[in-house]
Amino acid sequence: MISSGPLDFDPPQVDGVEDPAIDPEGWIPLELLRTGIDVVVPLWKEPATDPGERDILTVNFEQPGQTPVKIQNIYRPEDMRPEFRIHIGPEHLLNDGVGELWYDLLDTADNPSKSQRRNLTIDRTPVAVDLEGAKFLNTDIWGYYHCQTTPPIWEGIHIHVPPLTLFRTGDRCEVTWRGYSSLNGSGPEIVGARWGNVRNSLTDKDIREGYPLLVEPYDVHIEPMERESSATVIYRMFRGSRLVGTSEVALVKIDRILPGQEMPCGP
Repeated sequence: MISSGPLDFDPPQVDGVEDPAIDPEGWIPLELLRTGIDVVVPLWKEPATDPGERDILTVNFEQPGQTPVKIQNIYRPEDMRPEFRIHIGPEHLLNDGVGELWYDLLDTADNPSKSQRRNLTIDRTPVAVDLEGAKFLNTDIWGYYHCQTTPPIWEGIHIHVPPLTLFRTGDRCEVTWRGYSSLNGSGPEIVGARWGNVRNSLTDKDIREGYPLLVEPYDVHIEPMERESSATVIYRMFRGSRLVGTSEVALVKIDRILPGQEMPCGP
């Protein structure tokens, strides 16, 4: 089919990289830097359909200091499919920095069309590990939550994520709380007690001061830990889809049994 004229396409997607609306910088995960990336191009409007017609698709990636990448494929009617995946090998992803990705299309009548450009960011900075752990507030001097804790733990458990000065505004922080029937965070996790919080875009204040969180509701995330139990909190830092930091595991002990009592305290 002969196209009625030039078209303008959305930026291409890349498997394993967030869409530009979510991550404008397009951070490429480290594992993809080792294996290469797959660029996803959906089938365009008015593709070649008649014998003898052809469409020419060219995927482009340009980055300062790197030889420009141009991968061209010719598609005839029998080659058409709902989407195409074009591989850019790791040899083209060697330099840290920001590059631009887009594609061009030339139809049978040689009408040129193109997609919008999107950023892809390459950064091999090592993942920061053993970051300062989250703090549990209102524990006793032995690191316990118990029946005398104030405010009572059935109102929720307060934790504080420390300052995140190694990171940037817009980075994402994912916090995970896990419960255990041991005092040292070992053994099988009480899976039903797991709790999480995601702060999708850190502010300058978050980075300078950290921020508070409240683990709740009690009956789901705290009540399952009764006698000589514990919980851990770990947070992970992401830049786009790329992991850039992990914290130490913070541990708190939980015991809701009063001396001489069999039943745990709580509502």
